[in-house]
Parts: sequence; C-alpha cells; structure tokens
Amino acid sequence: MQRRFAAFAAGALLLFSAVTASAETLPGDAAPAPVAEQTWRYLDANPPGENSILAYSLGGQAVREDAVTRLSGDLRGSVADGFSSPRALERGIIGLVKSGQDPASFEKTDLVSALYSHENIYQEGLDGALLALAAYSAADAQSPVSAHNSPTAVIDYIVSSQLRAGGFGSAAGRDPDVRTTARAVTVLAASRDIPYVNTAVNRALSWLSTQQDEDGAFLRNGRPDCESTAAVLTAVRTCGIGLGDARFTKNGRDLHDALQSFRQQDGGYAATPGGPSEVAATEAAVIALSTDASGLSPYLPPERYPGYVEPQPDNAYVFLRFLFGFLLLFGLLYLVLILTGKIGKRWGKFPPTEPENPSEAPGAGADTRTLELNIPMKAEIPDFDALPGGDPPEQTKK
Repeated sequence: MQRRFAAFAAGALLLFSAVTASAETLPGDAAPAPVAEQTWRYLDANPPGENSILAYSLGGQAVREDAVTRLSGDLRGSVADGFSSPRALERGIIGLVKSGQDPASFEKTDLVSALYSHENIYQEGLDGALLALAAYSAADAQSPVSAHNSPTAVIDYIVSSQLRAGGFGSAAGRDPDVRTTARAVTVLAASRDIPYVNTAVNRALSWLSTQQDEDGAFLRNGRPDCESTAAVLTAVRTCGIGLGDARFTKNGRDLHDALQSFRQQDGGYAATPGGPSEVAATEAAVIALSTDASGLSPYLPPERYPGYVEPQPDNAYVFLRFLFGFLLLFGLLYLVLILTGKIGKRWGKFPPTEPENPSEAPGAGADTRTLELNIPMKAEIPDFDALPGGDPPEQTKK
C-alpha cells in the first residue's frame, strides 16, 4: 500500500511539472507584446510610480504588491480626512479597479458613492474633473439620478472648460497645454455619440495637431517631452484614429516613432531625448503603447479588453502550493490508514465481554433446570415369519 501511494505521488508531481513546462513553451497565437521585456525589467527594478498599477494592468502584467500596498495606505488616509483631495479619491478608484478590487467596498467604504457625493471635485483644477470621469469609466457603475457629481455633470463641466483655440488648460485662466488637452480627449472619447462632446473632441484634436513638432514629438517648455507625446498617442488611439493619420504624422514620423525616440538602452524611457530613464516617463510610455495596441480607453475595467487573462501567480509559486497541498493530503490519508489498521487490530483482540454480576445477565432470574424423561421401551416386535399362516397382518391406520 505504501509503495502504491509513493508511486502515485511521484506520478502526480511529474504530471504537474510536465503541464507547467508545456504551458511555458507552447507558442501563443497572440500578437507580439507592445511593451518590450526589457522595459518591464527596468520598471521591476525601480520603485513604482504614480501610474504603476495602471501601466502594469494594461500591459497584462501582475500588478506590483508594493504599489497596491501604497495605494491602500493612501486610501486609508483619504478616508480618515474625509476625502479632502478628490484627485486621491479618483486615483484610488482607478487603482482598485485595475488591481482587481471593488472600489464600492474598500474596507467597508463605498468610494464610488463618496465620489458621487463629494462636495467639490473641481477644487484641484480641471484634472479633478478628468480623473472623476476616468474613475466612473473604470468603476462601470450606474450613477444615482440625484448624484451631485453625475457623469453627465462632469462631462458638461469639462466641455465648458475648453478654450477658444480648442485646447484645455489645467485650471481656469491657464493657457492650454498638451497633457491636459490629451487627457481631456481620452476621457471624452467614450461620449462622442453626444454631438456637442464630439465637436469638442474634434476641436481639441485639431489643436493638438498644431502643437506637434517636426520630428513627431510634442514639446513641454520648448523641449520634446516623453509624457506629453505618450499622452497624445493615448488620446489619438482611444478615439480610434490610426497612426498613419496625416494630422499626426510629421516628416514621415508618426506618434509611435516619436515615442520610441525617448527609449534608452536599459529599456526605460527618458523625459527628454538623451536623458536618463525615468519611471514616470516609462509608465506613461507603457500606457500609450498598450492603448495603441488595443485601441481602447486605458480606463476600462480589465475584463473589457480583448484577450484579457487574469494575471496568474508565478509557476514556482503555483508548484510550491501544489506540492505542499499534495503532501499534506497524502500525509493525512496515510495517517488515517495507520490509525484505521491499529484500531482494527486492537478491537479484534477483545473477547466478547461477560457481565461482572451473573444476576444481571439476561434471563438470570429464570429456572434453567431441565426435565429428564425416561421412557421404558419393553415391547418386543414379534417374528412374523415364525407365525403360522404366512403373511403378517397389515397395520391398521389409527
């Protein structure tokens, strides 16, 4: 029996190893990954940035535990101070959704309801409204009819903030800038079926086209800027516009070409061409490249993306869990078999028990003496052959 169990255990372990190995080596029919493996290695080797969870989720990577831990700590602080910063609340909702958590039940707090009822989501400028609309898109929840900050109200606020030239500024009275305008286009793209929203998006795209540099990149403070270029690529592809669109192609270079000019030898992306790699620039590039590949808004729930597969733990971790679980089960079964055998042997040695007091035995009070009967058998059978007359008489029936 022990040999059979040992053989079974060895076979199960070999089977699991073969399955995991084949899963790693089977060729997939998916398109090449939009983000290079070297870029992921660069991000893994550095502390997570502000957009780490979003970047990893869009890239199909397991979200970093340190980023989730930091997010949870920030949200606890926001809950404690009554959500004094709407941007922190909005980023928290997006981060929870992208890490596979429910923002409606964060430690017994409904963050989505808190955003609906927040007294002033515009106190930190237009970015608060943009992130609010992105958070609603990520949460994919129906807003109450009486919501103070309904998605429709937020959309109206954003559109009304558009400047005459077509761009958007970070706050009232500010000049339009590329990053804010690109983010506005990204969050408004899902509502282009509304005529006035579609008009606002087209005006913003036209303004962005005029801001593109001759090498295809976008500037900030007069210098080519990675995050600005990535933001425009994200906005353009979210609107379903192809890379070859003439509005965003300069001297034969499209937005993808321009973004790659910021990539460094270590896989990271620099804020400006030739500079050192930076986490913020690299995360922005990853978001843009992932959006370019999917053609969808970066703020959708993870399961809405085609071919989405929930990130699985590392194979080594899965194998160890399987191994320990199997050994535990095997040990329990073996222990049960041993105990069963010992108990059976012990019970088999016990003779039938007799009552200590004979008077308590069943039938102890009854008379068990037997009656002996002696019936005399003195009659003799006659010898019929010796009688005259021949045949013996027939026996009569009584």
